[in-house]
Amino acid sequence: MNFLRRVGLLCCLALPLHAAEPLQLRLLTEDFPPFSMQLADGRIGGLSSDVVREIMRRAGIGYRIELLPWVRAYNSAVLEPNTCVYSTARTEQREYQLKWIGPVVENQWVLYGRDDGPQELSNLEAARRYRLGGYTGDAEAQYLIARGFEVDLASNDLQNLRKLQAGRIDLWATGKHLGAALIAREKATGLRPLLTFNTVFLYLACNQMMADGTVRLLNEHLRGMHKDGTVARINARYLND
Repeated sequence: MNFLRRVGLLCCLALPLHAAEPLQLRLLTEDFPPFSMQLADGRIGGLSSDVVREIMRRAGIGYRIELLPWVRAYNSAVLEPNTCVYSTARTEQREYQLKWIGPVVENQWVLYGRDDGPQELSNLEAARRYRLGGYTGDAEAQYLIARGFEVDLASNDLQNLRKLQAGRIDLWATGKHLGAALIAREKATGLRPLLTFNTVFLYLACNQMMADGTVRLLNEHLRGMHKDGTVARINARYLND
Protein backbone atom coordinates (compact mmCIF):
# COMPACT_ATOMS: atom_id res chain seq x y z
CA MET A 1 0.00 0.00 0.00
CA ASN A 2 2.82 2.38 0.89
CA PHE A 3 4.40 1.75 -2.53
CA LEU A 4 1.10 2.41 -4.33
CA ARG A 5 0.55 5.60 -2.41
CA ARG A 6 4.05 6.79 -3.32
CA VAL A 7 3.42 6.02 -7.00
CA GLY A 8 0.08 7.86 -6.87
CA LEU A 9 1.70 10.86 -5.24
CA LEU A 10 4.47 10.98 -7.84
CA CYS A 11 1.91 10.76 -10.64
CA CYS A 12 -0.02 13.67 -9.20
CA LEU A 13 3.15 15.74 -8.83
CA ALA A 14 4.04 15.02 -12.46
CA LEU A 15 0.76 16.45 -13.72
CA PRO A 16 0.66 20.20 -14.59
CA LEU A 17 -1.28 22.30 -12.11
CA HIS A 18 -3.40 23.67 -14.98
CA ALA A 19 -3.40 23.73 -18.73
CA ALA A 20 -2.17 26.91 -20.39
CA GLU A 21 -5.07 29.15 -21.35
CA PRO A 22 -5.28 30.10 -25.05
CA LEU A 23 -4.22 33.63 -25.88
CA GLN A 24 -7.15 36.06 -25.99
CA LEU A 25 -6.47 39.61 -27.15
CA ARG A 26 -8.41 42.76 -26.41
CA LEU A 27 -8.28 44.90 -29.57
CA LEU A 28 -9.18 48.56 -29.13
CA THR A 29 -9.95 51.17 -31.75
CA GLU A 30 -11.76 54.48 -32.17
CA ASP A 31 -14.44 55.87 -34.47
CA PHE A 32 -12.08 56.46 -37.39
CA PRO A 33 -13.84 55.89 -40.72
CA PRO A 34 -13.11 54.30 -43.11
CA PHE A 35 -10.56 52.40 -41.00
CA SER A 36 -12.81 51.58 -38.03
CA MET A 37 -16.40 52.43 -37.20
CA GLN A 38 -19.55 50.92 -35.73
CA LEU A 39 -21.87 49.42 -38.32
CA ALA A 40 -25.66 49.50 -38.32
CA ASP A 41 -25.81 45.99 -36.86
CA GLY A 42 -23.57 46.98 -33.94
CA ARG A 43 -20.43 45.25 -35.21
CA ILE A 44 -17.17 47.18 -35.57
CA GLY A 45 -16.14 47.29 -39.23
CA GLY A 46 -13.84 49.26 -41.47
CA LEU A 47 -10.71 48.70 -43.52
CA SER A 48 -8.30 48.20 -40.60
CA SER A 49 -10.85 46.13 -38.69
CA ASP A 50 -11.19 43.74 -41.64
CA VAL A 51 -7.40 43.40 -41.95
CA VAL A 52 -6.95 42.82 -38.20
CA ARG A 53 -9.72 40.20 -38.10
CA GLU A 54 -8.08 38.27 -40.94
CA ILE A 55 -4.68 38.40 -39.21
CA MET A 56 -6.23 36.92 -36.06
CA ARG A 57 -8.10 34.26 -38.04
CA ARG A 58 -4.93 33.11 -39.77
CA ALA A 59 -2.97 33.14 -36.52
CA GLY A 60 -5.70 31.21 -34.66
CA ILE A 61 -5.78 33.80 -31.86
CA GLY A 62 -8.97 34.68 -30.01
CA TYR A 63 -9.93 38.35 -29.67
CA ARG A 64 -12.64 40.88 -29.00
CA ILE A 65 -12.82 44.36 -30.54
CA GLU A 66 -14.01 47.42 -28.63
CA LEU A 67 -14.63 50.98 -29.82
CA LEU A 68 -13.36 53.60 -27.33
CA PRO A 69 -12.24 57.24 -27.30
CA TRP A 70 -8.71 57.37 -28.71
CA VAL A 71 -6.79 58.43 -25.57
CA ARG A 72 -8.44 55.72 -23.48
CA ALA A 73 -7.82 53.08 -26.15
CA TYR A 74 -4.16 54.03 -26.59
CA ASN A 75 -3.42 54.25 -22.85
CA SER A 76 -5.08 50.88 -22.25
CA ALA A 77 -2.81 49.25 -24.82
CA VAL A 78 0.25 50.82 -23.19
CA LEU A 79 -0.74 49.72 -19.67
CA GLU A 80 -2.66 46.45 -19.99
CA PRO A 81 -1.25 43.04 -21.04
CA ASN A 82 -2.83 41.27 -24.04
CA THR A 83 -4.22 44.59 -25.26
CA CYS A 84 -3.62 46.19 -28.67
CA VAL A 85 -4.79 49.39 -30.36
CA TYR A 86 -5.34 50.26 -34.01
CA SER A 87 -5.05 52.16 -36.33
CA THR A 88 -1.91 53.63 -34.74
CA ALA A 89 0.63 55.89 -36.42
CA ARG A 90 4.13 54.68 -35.59
CA THR A 91 5.89 57.80 -34.35
CA GLU A 92 9.20 58.34 -32.57
CA GLN A 93 7.32 59.31 -29.42
CA ARG A 94 5.36 56.02 -29.40
CA GLU A 95 8.04 53.64 -30.71
CA TYR A 96 9.12 52.07 -27.40
CA GLN A 97 5.73 52.22 -25.69
CA LEU A 98 4.27 49.38 -27.77
CA LYS A 99 5.11 46.46 -30.06
CA TRP A 100 4.19 46.85 -33.71
CA ILE A 101 2.34 44.72 -36.25
CA GLY A 102 2.16 46.27 -39.67
CA PRO A 103 1.96 48.40 -41.58
CA VAL A 104 -1.75 47.76 -41.96
CA VAL A 105 -2.59 50.77 -44.14
CA GLU A 106 -1.15 54.05 -45.45
CA ASN A 107 -2.61 57.36 -44.32
CA GLN A 108 -2.09 60.91 -45.59
CA TRP A 109 -2.38 63.88 -43.27
CA VAL A 110 -4.10 66.95 -44.70
CA LEU A 111 -5.22 70.42 -43.73
CA TYR A 112 -8.85 71.18 -44.55
CA GLY A 113 -10.17 74.72 -44.85
CA ARG A 114 -13.42 76.50 -45.69
CA ASP A 115 -14.17 77.83 -49.14
CA ASP A 116 -14.26 81.33 -47.65
CA GLY A 117 -11.00 80.82 -45.71
CA PRO A 118 -7.37 80.48 -46.82
CA GLN A 119 -7.31 79.74 -50.53
CA GLU A 120 -4.00 77.91 -50.86
CA LEU A 121 -1.05 76.69 -48.81
CA SER A 122 2.29 76.19 -50.54
CA ASN A 123 3.74 74.23 -47.60
CA LEU A 124 3.14 73.51 -43.92
CA GLU A 125 5.02 76.60 -42.79
CA ALA A 126 2.45 78.75 -44.60
CA ALA A 127 -0.18 77.43 -42.16
CA ARG A 128 1.62 78.73 -39.09
CA ARG A 129 -0.31 82.02 -38.96
CA TYR A 130 -3.71 80.29 -38.89
CA ARG A 131 -5.73 78.69 -36.10
CA LEU A 132 -5.30 74.93 -36.41
CA GLY A 133 -7.57 72.27 -34.97
CA GLY A 134 -6.58 68.75 -33.90
CA TYR A 135 -7.66 66.34 -31.19
CA THR A 136 -6.07 65.13 -27.97
CA GLY A 137 -3.61 62.27 -28.34
CA ASP A 138 -3.80 62.21 -32.13
CA ALA A 139 -0.58 61.80 -34.10
CA GLU A 140 -1.32 64.72 -36.45
CA ALA A 141 -1.76 67.09 -33.52
CA GLN A 142 1.37 65.76 -31.79
CA TYR A 143 3.36 66.21 -35.00
CA LEU A 144 2.28 69.85 -35.33
CA ILE A 145 2.77 70.70 -31.66
CA ALA A 146 6.28 69.20 -31.75
CA ARG A 147 7.06 71.64 -34.59
CA GLY A 148 5.90 74.66 -32.62
CA PHE A 149 2.40 75.04 -34.07
CA GLU A 150 -0.40 76.15 -31.79
CA VAL A 151 -3.16 73.56 -32.03
CA ASP A 152 -6.62 73.98 -30.55
CA LEU A 153 -7.34 70.48 -29.21
CA ALA A 154 -10.78 68.88 -29.26
CA SER A 155 -11.74 65.53 -27.72
CA ASN A 156 -12.48 63.97 -31.13
CA ASP A 157 -12.19 64.83 -34.82
CA LEU A 158 -15.90 65.35 -35.43
CA GLN A 159 -15.71 68.33 -33.09
CA ASN A 160 -12.99 69.78 -35.31
CA LEU A 161 -15.17 69.55 -38.39
CA ARG A 162 -17.88 71.48 -36.56
CA LYS A 163 -15.39 74.02 -35.23
CA LEU A 164 -14.14 74.61 -38.76
CA GLN A 165 -17.69 75.10 -40.03
CA ALA A 166 -18.38 77.57 -37.21
CA GLY A 167 -15.17 79.55 -37.88
CA ARG A 168 -13.64 78.69 -34.51
CA ILE A 169 -10.56 77.33 -36.31
CA ASP A 170 -9.14 78.21 -39.74
CA LEU A 171 -7.64 74.83 -40.64
CA TRP A 172 -8.42 71.29 -39.60
CA ALA A 173 -5.55 68.78 -39.38
CA THR A 174 -6.88 65.30 -40.08
CA GLY A 175 -6.40 62.18 -42.16
CA LYS A 176 -7.34 62.40 -45.83
CA HIS A 177 -9.82 59.54 -45.68
CA LEU A 178 -11.12 60.32 -42.19
CA GLY A 179 -11.82 63.94 -43.13
CA ALA A 180 -13.66 62.91 -46.28
CA ALA A 181 -15.68 60.28 -44.40
CA LEU A 182 -16.73 62.67 -41.63
CA ILE A 183 -17.68 65.37 -44.15
CA ALA A 184 -19.82 62.85 -46.04
CA ARG A 185 -21.39 61.53 -42.82
CA GLU A 186 -22.28 65.06 -41.67
CA LYS A 187 -23.33 66.17 -45.17
CA ALA A 188 -21.06 69.16 -44.67
CA THR A 189 -20.45 71.60 -47.52
CA GLY A 190 -18.00 74.40 -48.25
CA LEU A 191 -14.93 72.48 -46.99
CA ARG A 192 -11.94 71.31 -49.00
CA PRO A 193 -8.42 69.89 -48.52
CA LEU A 194 -5.70 72.52 -48.97
CA LEU A 195 -2.45 70.71 -48.24
CA THR A 196 -1.15 67.17 -47.73
CA PHE A 197 1.61 67.63 -45.17
CA ASN A 198 2.70 64.09 -44.29
CA THR A 199 2.23 60.43 -45.21
CA VAL A 200 2.39 57.78 -42.49
CA PHE A 201 1.66 54.09 -42.02
CA LEU A 202 -0.87 52.83 -39.50
CA TYR A 203 -0.28 49.74 -37.36
CA LEU A 204 -1.78 47.34 -34.87
CA ALA A 205 0.20 48.24 -31.76
CA CYS A 206 0.32 45.91 -28.75
CA ASN A 207 1.34 46.04 -25.10
CA GLN A 208 5.06 45.62 -24.45
CA MET A 209 4.47 42.40 -22.51
CA MET A 210 3.27 40.58 -25.63
CA ALA A 211 5.64 37.73 -26.47
CA ASP A 212 8.03 38.51 -29.31
CA GLY A 213 7.07 35.20 -30.91
CA THR A 214 3.44 36.30 -31.08
CA VAL A 215 4.44 39.62 -32.64
CA ARG A 216 6.52 37.77 -35.25
CA LEU A 217 3.63 35.38 -35.97
CA LEU A 218 1.15 38.23 -36.51
CA ASN A 219 3.60 40.10 -38.74
CA GLU A 220 4.24 36.95 -40.78
CA HIS A 221 0.52 36.50 -41.41
CA LEU A 222 0.15 40.15 -42.36
CA ARG A 223 3.04 39.84 -44.83
CA GLY A 224 1.29 36.82 -46.29
CA MET A 225 -1.89 38.87 -46.67
CA HIS A 226 0.02 41.57 -48.55
CA LYS A 227 1.67 38.95 -50.74
CA ASP A 228 -1.53 37.09 -51.68
CA GLY A 229 -3.48 40.29 -52.39
CA THR A 230 -5.85 40.12 -49.40
CA VAL A 231 -4.88 43.56 -48.09
CA ALA A 232 -5.18 45.10 -51.57
CA ARG A 233 -8.68 43.65 -51.96
CA ILE A 234 -9.76 45.02 -48.57
CA ASN A 235 -8.30 48.43 -49.45
CA ALA A 236 -10.21 48.44 -52.73
CA ARG A 237 -13.53 47.81 -50.96
CA TYR A 238 -13.15 50.95 -48.86
CA LEU A 239 -10.92 53.36 -50.79
CA ASN A 240 -11.83 53.02 -54.46
CA ASP A 241 -14.43 55.77 -54.17
